[in-house]
Amino acid sequence: MRGNENKEFFKHYLLYPIPTLMSNYLPMPFLKRGLFRIYLQQATLVLLICGVAVARESSGQDILNKYITLDVENAELGKVLTLIESQTEVRFLYSPSVVKVNLRVNVKANKKKLESVLEELFEPLSITFTVSDNRILLKSDRRNTGLAPAQEKLVRSIEQTVSGKVTSEEGEGLPGVSVLMKGTTRGTTTDQSGNYRLEVANGQSILVFSFVGFLSKEVPVGSQSVIDVVLSADTKALNEVVVVGYSSKNQTQLSSSVSVVSAEKLKGVTSPSLGNLLQGRASGVMISAASGQPGADPAIRIRGTGTITAGAGPLYVVDGVIGGTANPSDIESVTILKDAAATGLYGSRASNGVIVITTKSGKAGKTRINFNTSVGTSTVSRGNFRMMNTQEYYDLTRPMYVNDYTGKRDGFVKELTATNPNPSEAQVSAYLKSKNLPGTLDEYLSINFPASLLNYDTDWSDLVYRTGKTQNYELSASGGDEKTRFYVGGNYYNEQGTITTSAYERYNVRMNIEHQINRKFRISGRINGRMDNTNYDYSGERGGAWTTYYNLPTDRPYNDDGSIRIGTESDWFGRDRFNFLYPLQYNYSKSRSSNIQADFVLNYDINDWLSFSTTNRAGIENERGEIYDDPRTLTGGIRKGLLRNNLSYNQNLLNSNLLKASHNFGDHGVSGLVGAEFQTNYGDFTNSSGGGVPSGLNVMDVSATPVAIGGTKYRSAFNSYFTQADYNYDNRYFATASFRRDGSSKFGENNQYGNFWALGGSWIVSNEDFFKNSGSISLLKFRGSYGTTGNANITDFISRALYSYSTQYNGSSGAIPVRLANPDLTWEKAFTTNVGLNIGFLGRIDLSVDAYQRDTKDLLFDVPLSSAAGFKTQIQNIGQIRNKGIDVELNTTNVTRKDFSWNTNFNIGFNRNRVVALYKGQDIDLGTRRISVGQPLNTWYMQKWLGVDPETGKPLWEKLTYDETGAVRTRETTSNYNEATRQMLGKSNPNFTGGFTNNLSYKGITLDIFLMFSQGSLINHALLENLGGDGAFPTTNSVALRPGESRWAKPGDIATHPLPILGGNLNSNKLSSRYLENGSYIRLRNIRLGYALSAKLVQRLKLSGINVFVTGDNLHTWTKFSGMDPEVALDNASAGLTNYFVSKKLLFGLNLGL
Repeated sequence: MRGNENKEFFKHYLLYPIPTLMSNYLPMPFLKRGLFRIYLQQATLVLLICGVAVARESSGQDILNKYITLDVENAELGKVLTLIESQTEVRFLYSPSVVKVNLRVNVKANKKKLESVLEELFEPLSITFTVSDNRILLKSDRRNTGLAPAQEKLVRSIEQTVSGKVTSEEGEGLPGVSVLMKGTTRGTTTDQSGNYRLEVANGQSILVFSFVGFLSKEVPVGSQSVIDVVLSADTKALNEVVVVGYSSKNQTQLSSSVSVVSAEKLKGVTSPSLGNLLQGRASGVMISAASGQPGADPAIRIRGTGTITAGAGPLYVVDGVIGGTANPSDIESVTILKDAAATGLYGSRASNGVIVITTKSGKAGKTRINFNTSVGTSTVSRGNFRMMNTQEYYDLTRPMYVNDYTGKRDGFVKELTATNPNPSEAQVSAYLKSKNLPGTLDEYLSINFPASLLNYDTDWSDLVYRTGKTQNYELSASGGDEKTRFYVGGNYYNEQGTITTSAYERYNVRMNIEHQINRKFRISGRINGRMDNTNYDYSGERGGAWTTYYNLPTDRPYNDDGSIRIGTESDWFGRDRFNFLYPLQYNYSKSRSSNIQADFVLNYDINDWLSFSTTNRAGIENERGEIYDDPRTLTGGIRKGLLRNNLSYNQNLLNSNLLKASHNFGDHGVSGLVGAEFQTNYGDFTNSSGGGVPSGLNVMDVSATPVAIGGTKYRSAFNSYFTQADYNYDNRYFATASFRRDGSSKFGENNQYGNFWALGGSWIVSNEDFFKNSGSISLLKFRGSYGTTGNANITDFISRALYSYSTQYNGSSGAIPVRLANPDLTWEKAFTTNVGLNIGFLGRIDLSVDAYQRDTKDLLFDVPLSSAAGFKTQIQNIGQIRNKGIDVELNTTNVTRKDFSWNTNFNIGFNRNRVVALYKGQDIDLGTRRISVGQPLNTWYMQKWLGVDPETGKPLWEKLTYDETGAVRTRETTSNYNEATRQMLGKSNPNFTGGFTNNLSYKGITLDIFLMFSQGSLINHALLENLGGDGAFPTTNSVALRPGESRWAKPGDIATHPLPILGGNLNSNKLSSRYLENGSYIRLRNIRLGYALSAKLVQRLKLSGINVFVTGDNLHTWTKFSGMDPEVALDNASAGLTNYFVSKKLLFGLNLGL
């Protein structure tokens, strides 16, 4: 591409789209202030690049003075000439009789002049050259005879020919493998299928097979004429390069704290969610799969929670671009950025950490087709939890009714004898009847608690829960040549949940393609499309999970003829008097969504140390939700059929431009980048509901009575300018610095721009001369960093005044101000310090330890205002939270034998969280929890349970009195719940979390065992407030007692539960620490057993690999928690009536390489 062409290209494809993009999507006030600056900076950047790109025609001597870098061994002369042409834009002219292009030569040149390189190359070959413009003419030097003596000797020594095929452990042919005769420069490379042919000196020769990313192998020739070789992947080499977002770095260059999870580590877990795949895989990353609803995403916290009202989840970066999605089967690696040196370049959106996802790409060589499938079942994990059966429920409840009748009768008789000292039985019976109390106990029980209850014993959980089914199919193809590489993948996933009616279905397609136009320009395109269909646990009245606990075992779900009972009959004794199976036939809640994102990337290599790239992404997402209550059901009957719809649309556009530089001189290495990024986001949401929708016509258009309609629109924009610089001295000392300036329309007019920066450094002590004879220590590295990041994960327009159009005036819509603007609102800012250590022993043990402290300031709160302001609150930046902790990761190679290997990974993250400051030091009451200065976030705040009074069977709580300083003066016990004192009673955040993985391999058999753990959290077992109410709710079922638990029955009993009384025992079931339980657990998260068929058998089948496996998720949990599952939501840490707990899964699968 010549000068004028370059100018036109940059003008039309880089300069013009950016102002157009901004004018269309940036809010005008925001645009006007920054538009001229954007034009100027963007135009300057483009002009600089164009100036470099427009090169003048060179003279002959100019061409010979060009510097080139080559490092080739045993390469064909023709290929060497092609490499020189690609670096210098020269063209070689020669006669085949003069230049033997198949002759193999060696060239080593590091920034040497072309003239010197050609002289060294051609002199031994008796070839001279002359230059004319950009053409070099090669001709024979008649003074020399031809080959150099060493080459002639090598040719004369050839006596034997060897051929064969080089494959991977999966049986795939490896193209481009170097096959070299040891001690010589004689060699060749494998073809597209992995085949090679080489002439060697004799049977004493040794062949060396080497390939990037694989362990080299030496094979003696002997008398063999066919030598097939299988190369093993070099996992250490593959992990050396780490993708950290805008760039990739060698692990030795990192001064930051990151965790890398490769695709190999993700292969076992069966979930379609990336968050579930990462669970327990990285230190300091807490992931809670709080819902077993198929397709649900878990909550993720990196190094604790640093906010109260803003979003606490991490920023996702896919293929170097902020935002986006990726199907787990398309992922090559995941890098989790944790400290400021790693996250600083993402500025205002990185305070909660960054998850960088790299998707798969094609490799030059034979097209590889892979087909993966797995099918299996899932069952609910019931843990230590069990509801009562009919006999247990009857034995518990009947005495309460007997005592209730006896107490009421005695009271009424006492009333009667006050006016009639000696009443007759007839008078007593008449008086009781006037008080609506039957005359006898049997009559009372026959009405309220008949013996016929024992006729049925229904386990409602067997009707609510089912054996779920999972299917997963993946098909991918990848390959290419030296210029074009591609990857295409498709996935279909279908899961029926363990709760009846819940299901999830997903279709996903991805295509990544890269093309080298010439030695300067490279283009890439990426497209990812996804469709999701979800059915939720819903029956109209309540979900199936609720029904599991509330319905009585004495009620039967089916009539004698097998039809479903409606549940409102007179002999239905459960509290809610409905059979969830009936509305389940007609009511539903479901959603459909589609998402597509497309990237276009242009890379321009200005020279060998400077490059420019521009990345452009467009993403569109649509979602439709629908809930229907049929008129034949209780909830639908009220509205004669109720239909609710919601529609959402989101559009995201991003343009990112990077200028990168990298240069080495002597022992010094410098690299850096400068970037400008522009992003806009638009969305709208509409919801509507209508009544009078008959069965089978579930369309809003047929609604007879509109119930409600509403909607919102939102728009936001980001402008970002950033830079990063890295320095390396002699591979011993490393330094990095980054700066980013972000502008966002989300914040107040006076604070729309913020500056974020980070500094980091590291020292590899083991590379020092004084350390090189240390023996067992193979690596010793110290790291440190400090910097600032922000949290922009808030609602759009939160800084603006808000008006509500929910009222009318004179028949027209009227607007009422409901929120006060805050033009000074700004980002929550995190200041993070990190120190780290990397140490390796004997090349088999790698230990990484990081200690950190993150202070998040300017927290967003609704601050109370005086009545004169006209508003109750205003959102302001007030408050501070501190997180500090230690992350540890340990990788060991325990055994490495010819046929057996055993590797272990262990990680653990400790975190302490504390509120440092709040508005005027005032606590924030969240009901069951309280946010208070000096306390951790998510601290439980409730009455303290002291057990059961052994003399009376009454519940006991703690009552506190305080002195004038606020210190506790006295601690007393009370049976009056209203007198009990609410107090801080522990936290829901765990002390530490982590994972432990063992990977074993014997010949073709692999076994992966993965455990995860969490310690120190307190869970509110809210289920027991309703289901262990000591008689408070006699028409609902109760939780069965566990071993070691008992109910009080007589004075002197030491019991865990109070005396059960019809209607409850003095509020014993009210919220208190009675239901706070230890949430610590160890979980067998995943086991995977696989077998790879032998390479010979695979080759006979004309395949490249066959692997069969069985894998299981959540197979067992060791815990003291009395509920079904200790893994609960991070935001409320409660196990309640509506929780959808995670399931056990068992799947069988097959991987085929074609």
